[in-house]
Amino acid sequence: EKRREIVSAAAELFEEHGFDRTSMSMISERLGGSKATLYGYFHSKEELLEAVLTYDVTVQADRLMNELLAGKNLRAGLIQLGIAYMSRRLSPTPIANVRMVATQPKGSKVGKRFYENVLRPAWQRLADRFELMMDEGILKRAAPWIAAMHWKGLNEWDMFEKRLLGAIDGPDPKEIEKASKAAADAFLILYGANGHKAADRKIPTAPLTAKRPARSRRPQNTPR
Repeated sequence: EKRREIVSAAAELFEEHGFDRTSMSMISERLGGSKATLYGYFHSKEELLEAVLTYDVTVQADRLMNELLAGKNLRAGLIQLGIAYMSRRLSPTPIANVRMVATQPKGSKVGKRFYENVLRPAWQRLADRFELMMDEGILKRAAPWIAAMHWKGLNEWDMFEKRLLGAIDGPDPKEIEKASKAAADAFLILYGANGHKAADRKIPTAPLTAKRPARSRRPQNTPR
């Protein structure tokens, strides 16, 4: 509970002042405690930054997966997921987090560890969900990771770059909805089994940790 409190306070200050201008003293003052207590939980500001990034992505990954699974059918679930993902992706906190990681000094391992330990596993969850749909015959057999990255790119358009560079001030709900619907339809054309019939299929909600029947695997990088 105390760690979550510290992470929450640090996240607020990082967003308000930026990583470089936020000191451990400022964080301890926000918490109303001493720096000694703060250092008892986190040995450095960089370690605290990694905790902020981990907590943010983990919580949001859970929420986004629930958006997908709550859809009445596959198309609706993909649209809901796209809207939720891009609304969050373009909001202040994720943008601030990307900027903080991108401006770490050369030689810093923060970005590499964040990607390998947090970000990639979060996307792997979507890839695993797509693989389950492939096993169920809802999606064509293909490389699940590539399918997940195709879905990501179809939704992002150029909105993320414009937001990161300050060309837009924030998420545009109408633009995001338009992109999410187009992305869902394009994804289903590319990966949906039996054409558009896949759009009306229910999304399997079985836990991804459940043991699935063994099947013959062969390397494939593109859908059939």
